[in-house]
Amino acid sequence: MTGNWKIGAQLSTSHSPRSALDPSRMLDAVQRVREAINLDLLAVGFREAPEVFRQLCAPSRPVDDVYLWYGVLSDIEGMEDSDLVVNWKGERSRGWGGWAEKGGEVEETFRFACPNNPAVRQKTLRRLRELLGRYAFKGVFLDKIRFPSPANGIDEALSCFRDHCRREAKAVGLDLDAVVKMLADRAIELDAAPAGGSRADFASWPDAFAFANPLLSRFLRFRADSVTSLVARIADDVGALGRTVSLDLFSPFLAPIVGQSYRRLSQHCAWAKPMTYRTALGPASLRLEIPALIEGVARLLNIGEARVVDWCARHVSSFEREMLSRTRDSAVPLPFIRAEIEAAVRAMRPVPVYFGLELVSQPGIIDIKPAQVFDMVNAGRAANAAGLIISWDLMHAPLDGVKALAEAAKPRPLVD
Repeated sequence: MTGNWKIGAQLSTSHSPRSALDPSRMLDAVQRVREAINLDLLAVGFREAPEVFRQLCAPSRPVDDVYLWYGVLSDIEGMEDSDLVVNWKGERSRGWGGWAEKGGEVEETFRFACPNNPAVRQKTLRRLRELLGRYAFKGVFLDKIRFPSPANGIDEALSCFRDHCRREAKAVGLDLDAVVKMLADRAIELDAAPAGGSRADFASWPDAFAFANPLLSRFLRFRADSVTSLVARIADDVGALGRTVSLDLFSPFLAPIVGQSYRRLSQHCAWAKPMTYRTALGPASLRLEIPALIEGVARLLNIGEARVVDWCARHVSSFEREMLSRTRDSAVPLPFIRAEIEAAVRAMRPVPVYFGLELVSQPGIIDIKPAQVFDMVNAGRAANAAGLIISWDLMHAPLDGVKALAEAAKPRPLVD
């Protein structure tokens, strides 16, 4: 294979103090990386930084293709408590408090608004139109197009039960009160198998889960319908402006849990990035989300973690029984990461997939090492990704990691 990948990067205006968002300083951060690596695209956001946006969209911009990095359903402009999702216990989204515990620089709460709330849709669509009308971005890179994740707690991950969702669910014959009762009764089955067959007969974990729990499976599908509908509406609006849409997605194993269907979302985007983060201790990172999911399911069903791990080992590709302990100790095993990138490539085809390469140093969350960069690039190449996105912020990308990426991403000759 050749090494002719596309390489992009994310530049955050929300992961540094406002005083650090000086345009020259941010442009210097981009230039520092470009001296080592040819950047094909750049996504900048969430928080509006007018002068930064103008300079990055100007004819003299340092990268040709610049996208607005936009959080669709979390920390949106004008978000109110009444906009937030409600879990099966009737509690509003509390978000993830980890950033506050690690330091006060990050303005990102991970409190989520309801995609079925007309007021939320109006707010997020109006704000997106404003920003695309104000700045000459090539397109928009949609993030936070989902429901809360296990990192927010298993109860919050099982959202939403607001009146808006109840009405939408009823219209498609889904009774959310029955879902609440099922959760309250802990009536979730892990071990059902088809008559005359075995649990290994299922093609994927959602298939196995749907066989054993048809009602809860319909609930997960309803949530994916809700997210896909909103993304489709955004894609129509953005397309009418002559811009393109790209997507920031949870890794395939976790995507169904947060309301994301790769195959359906692929119809509405030009490219996508699975967040295949293996070492960070933050939302969307597999190292945080996988243990949170297993712990949450075990607690919800009042069973041991070992039983949940055993189920995953039987139904999830490359999920081995020792993976949970290895993930907690250091990082998600590389074979699982490769399998996740491969799954994303298959599900999105022919839409290009640029896997997320965590290349950042954030106290208490992550401190990436050059060897880990090489490992991820090798996994991405083996999985036939079309490229990678430096995630999640060039402002905090250590230079030794950037140099490691430059070396690892050098073109490779064809091998007979």
